[in-house]
Amino acid sequence: MKRLHKIGLVSVGLLAITFVASACTASFCTTQDKSRILFAVEPGVSTYYDTEAEADAALASLPNTTSFKQQVEGSNVWRVVGKDVDGNFAMLDYKKGEYVKLTQLESIIKSAVTNGAYRPSDRYFAALDQKVLVEAYKTANVSLASANAEDVRHILSDYGYVKFNGFNDLWENYDAFNSQLIAELPLGVDECASASFVSAYKTALNSVANNNRSCITSIDGSYGSYGQFHSTVKLTGIGWGDAWTKGGAVIEGLIVFPVAWLVDQIAYSIAGGGAAGVDAINNAYQSGVPQLLSLLIVTLIVRLFIFAVSFKSTYSQQKMQQLQPELAKIQQKYPNSNTNQAQKQRLAEEQMKLYKKNKVNPLSSLLVLVIQFPVFIGVWGAMTGSAVLSTGAVLNLNLSTSIWNALTNTNGLPSNENGWWTALVLIILMSVAQFLAMKIPQWIAKRRTKKVARLGKNPAQTQQARTANIISYVMLIMIIVMGFTLPAAMGVYWLVGALITLTQSLLIQFFFNRKRKNK
Repeated sequence: MKRLHKIGLVSVGLLAITFVASACTASFCTTQDKSRILFAVEPGVSTYYDTEAEADAALASLPNTTSFKQQVEGSNVWRVVGKDVDGNFAMLDYKKGEYVKLTQLESIIKSAVTNGAYRPSDRYFAALDQKVLVEAYKTANVSLASANAEDVRHILSDYGYVKFNGFNDLWENYDAFNSQLIAELPLGVDECASASFVSAYKTALNSVANNNRSCITSIDGSYGSYGQFHSTVKLTGIGWGDAWTKGGAVIEGLIVFPVAWLVDQIAYSIAGGGAAGVDAINNAYQSGVPQLLSLLIVTLIVRLFIFAVSFKSTYSQQKMQQLQPELAKIQQKYPNSNTNQAQKQRLAEEQMKLYKKNKVNPLSSLLVLVIQFPVFIGVWGAMTGSAVLSTGAVLNLNLSTSIWNALTNTNGLPSNENGWWTALVLIILMSVAQFLAMKIPQWIAKRRTKKVARLGKNPAQTQQARTANIISYVMLIMIIVMGFTLPAAMGVYWLVGALITLTQSLLIQFFFNRKRKNK
């Protein structure tokens, strides 16, 4: 039990270290990037129309009589602030052609009210949208007077981030708008957002900004799938030099950015590259096919790199597997090595002679781990940070969404509307592939030593085998647990990586068998 207890503690420690280390990779999102993401998640409460008649028709379709219209100041455009049957803010979903509840904003409001803050008036939210719209047009250097509803939507899509972004701080403009509204609205402080409401609002959206790290791209464009409307945001491409200014710089510069750059460039090429127009590239990205193919290619490149730099260690490990029958024979000579110190020493000496004779390093597996661990952390950072992987969906599963989040989103069942079935199949395939990659080499080694094992049992050998088996299963469970929590892209990476590892093991085993038969 003590041994199992130690193994459990070590496993938990490794898992904790992995999560902590992965969190140490720096976010590449700038303040403006975060502002764009926040506006995609919380774009306000207004839907815009060209004429008053269109606004009236929209009001007639809404079930709540507290919905209202007003003309946008300084233009001929009309705004509708909609409410659903339960009194929640609702906005027009242009893809569905119907008004839907603003889930993110209503969740923030509900949380703030539960914690003692009062709900700002509907007029406050409409007035805040007006402030943002005016500032967006000012930033775009375009006249609001000649705008139509479609223009408004485009300007807000490109410049609505000014709702949050300021010169020095993420919340500079938002705070300034609030201060102005307190002075301008008839009821002042009583009608506007209180300090407690603002605190709850910022806490919720800061969590969104910090959890969304998909800002790494080398190509200017629109990326992501944010908020309930799955909006994209405009991001500016960065270079390798920028990576060296992030975090600890070493992992970001040597691994995170190069891997994300490869994913980006390969997906861009598959989507049509420079010869294709912006719309064609965006349409291709929405299907998720270029991203998936790019991910497969990059996984193969990374795994080949790991294999190349750790070939000697991997080869040594496989030779140790080939030596299992001879090691078993030596262990049978010292059946009491687990209790008899003299036998234990002689057993160690003979094992070392065998290793030396066959030029095998028993510690080679440690070198493989030393190489794999930082690469894993860097790839994790790249998959999490890649802007192109956060765009579109493969069989309705966004590659930046964690498998756990996809599986817990059961709204679309039994259909695959939100990628539920895709996530389930992915985690099953990944788990099975990892299991086979781990167990097949062990089964081959066990088959070789089967005849030797019949000669008698060595308690030390049995205990070592049991301990190794437990560690293997603990590592497998760790990978599966992490597979649930990581982006779906990492699930694909682990699935393909396990298949490559399995193929590699079988090929090396085949090579050794041929070599032994030739001798």
